[in-house]
Amino acid sequence: MAGPVREIVTNADRRHFDFVQTLLRISDELTEEETANVKIFCLHLIPKGHLAQLRRAMDVFVKLMELDKIDQENLDFLKEILERIGRQDLIQNVLRQFQPPDREIQENPELQPGTIQQGADAEGNATSNTYVVVNGQVRMIQETLDRLRNHIATLSCSRRSQVKFRGYKKHKSILVHFSIPRENTAVLRHMADHSDPRLVYMGVKSLQIDTEVPIKVQQGAPLYDVKRQLAVDDIEVGCSTRTRHQRAPQSWTRLSALNLFSDALPLHLQAAASLEYQGFSYSLVRALVQKDRLREHQMRQAIQNLRNAEVDSNTLRQKAEVDSNTIMTLRSKLNITENRLKEALETIEVLEEKLRQAQEYAEKVAKQVTSHVTEYRGEKSHGGWPEEYRGENPHGGLSAEVEKADAATQTHLAGPVGTTGRPGEVGEKLGEDPTAKEEDKKTPRQDSGSGGDEREDVLGTGAPEQERHRAVTEAATSGSTGDLKQGVITFGGEGSEPGKFQFPRGIVVSPSNEIFVTDMHNRRVQVHSTEGVYLRHFSTVVPGTGDKDMAPYDVCMDSTSTLWVVGRGWTADHVVQYSTDGTAMAGFDLKKIGYSRGIAVDMRTNHILVTNADRGAVLVFRPDGSLVRKVLHPRGEMTTPGYITVDGEGNILVSDWDTHCVYVYDESGKFLFQFGGEGSGEGQLKFPHGICIDSSGNIIVADRGNERIQIFTRHGEFVRTVRTGPVPRGLAVGPEGQLVVTGRDNHTVTVFPNY
Repeated sequence: MAGPVREIVTNADRRHFDFVQTLLRISDELTEEETANVKIFCLHLIPKGHLAQLRRAMDVFVKLMELDKIDQENLDFLKEILERIGRQDLIQNVLRQFQPPDREIQENPELQPGTIQQGADAEGNATSNTYVVVNGQVRMIQETLDRLRNHIATLSCSRRSQVKFRGYKKHKSILVHFSIPRENTAVLRHMADHSDPRLVYMGVKSLQIDTEVPIKVQQGAPLYDVKRQLAVDDIEVGCSTRTRHQRAPQSWTRLSALNLFSDALPLHLQAAASLEYQGFSYSLVRALVQKDRLREHQMRQAIQNLRNAEVDSNTLRQKAEVDSNTIMTLRSKLNITENRLKEALETIEVLEEKLRQAQEYAEKVAKQVTSHVTEYRGEKSHGGWPEEYRGENPHGGLSAEVEKADAATQTHLAGPVGTTGRPGEVGEKLGEDPTAKEEDKKTPRQDSGSGGDEREDVLGTGAPEQERHRAVTEAATSGSTGDLKQGVITFGGEGSEPGKFQFPRGIVVSPSNEIFVTDMHNRRVQVHSTEGVYLRHFSTVVPGTGDKDMAPYDVCMDSTSTLWVVGRGWTADHVVQYSTDGTAMAGFDLKKIGYSRGIAVDMRTNHILVTNADRGAVLVFRPDGSLVRKVLHPRGEMTTPGYITVDGEGNILVSDWDTHCVYVYDESGKFLFQFGGEGSGEGQLKFPHGICIDSSGNIIVADRGNERIQIFTRHGEFVRTVRTGPVPRGLAVGPEGQLVVTGRDNHTVTVFPNY
């Protein structure tokens, strides 16, 4: 009987034919010049005399196959040459058709690790046989092989063309055989001995070099830092650790080790793109994510249980102290509210009594008029005209009663804020107020403006301060002007005792909700809570002058929560740094000028910025007093800068009460833009003073001449107007969004919880 028919042409033969046909296509596509360039790239492998005999590029390829530089599974050498001569099209259209990404590599079931001796490449360099067992692969395709070769080349610090694929065998895992330069095997051996996370990331279970004993790669978790909740290693792979509901710790925003089998590493689906880029399939990424989420939850639960177990008497004591402080704060607020309610009730009682007296006297006068007026008959009643109709005031008559009632009413209205009277106004320029000078040129009707409040227009600028304050308060209470008076707190009043002011000007609010106010004529800084409770004060002593003090103009706070105050001394202007309890820490002197100054701190550079209205400039200093730069308007339009602030981007904002504008410069002093301009319309300013930035980046300006506050966007676009009462000066925004305003002329400070 005839024996079994053997296959004459095998799959291996067909694969060889495809390989040769691919090389022939590449050879035919190359021009004579490109073929010559290919020979030049092979000069280090093929002698020059021999190269001259090789006419076609195919002849060169055959010689490279003899030198073991290219074969069916290792075409990197050929790819490198084609890239260097500029023929990427042949790589894309010819080579990749021969090695498509999804092509399954033929298995070598006879492969046994450690059976092949060490060898050498065509250049005579010694090579070693490296066997890796890869977990999780069910078949070996071209894409998987390329990815594995890239990883091996990267980890062993070898060129990709130096890593040769020799075959593989499948079982529960896949055994893959490579040859790499012997000098680079020490790195792989060291990484396997220490179970490097990069080998774990590749899925490598074991590594064997030549006939050595295989080294198992452990799959354990890396060192875990409970405080940071991150794996600790020095391998930066560029994945973010912050999730949607988790804030990354400061100065720790990059993942330091990517170990997919860690019990502690938080891993979410945003890492999938990075993993797929490294070659993992999406299904594997999803499985690992679910596994790590479960382990992360277990670890967090264990940490939470540990924290609960550590609650002891110290924690309870701290909680008791917090509760005690809260009770004290609430008790203080309750006392303030009770006092205000008591004062309001007393005021109401006085007003009701005066109203009753006025009504009684009005009835009495009406009766007298009915019985005595006989003007139509030209007759005179018996006993003559009463005293009041002869132009005289009766004993205890109407004028005395009305004057007495009006005086009592004014006293009670002004009492809570202490505005029972005020001295002559002290202006921004010593001895001269620019606003008062402007008002002297106008009639009361012109000063009020068409866009002002009607009640202010009726009173005029010549009305007493108490009546002006009362009018604004009543209008705000009725809601006719749009003022926000609900929850508004006003404290202070003229005086020198604690809690009273003599021309308060600058103001700043600390992160702990303490309000610091420069009490200029009392030559001190006062500290109140945001509820208006007096806390303490300290004199503005100038260090190095023998305990001499200064009249403080403005105050600001730096990033370390220390205060910087600028003021006028006896012989010079001074900038002094104080602690929050009033200890003078440092300072430097400035030339004494005839104008008040503003001050601000750039939180990013810790530079101190001070206005110089005498020169139309802003001076930028270091904390030691050395000058950094001088900021000027390029056309000299900023003439009299007063108040100043710095936003979160380092931009400098300056109010100029002479030009009625706000000027904006960048952190280097370059002029950006200006806004405002004299007027009383929306977005127009009249003698602007205080300026600050809120948490949204909006610019808040005290429009002193228009007796209002205006809010602008960071680009100087008008947003809205807030009416806060007469003559706002200094401005500050608290950590909880409170707007705090100093009224220098009525010697008060007002806190607006909402504006």
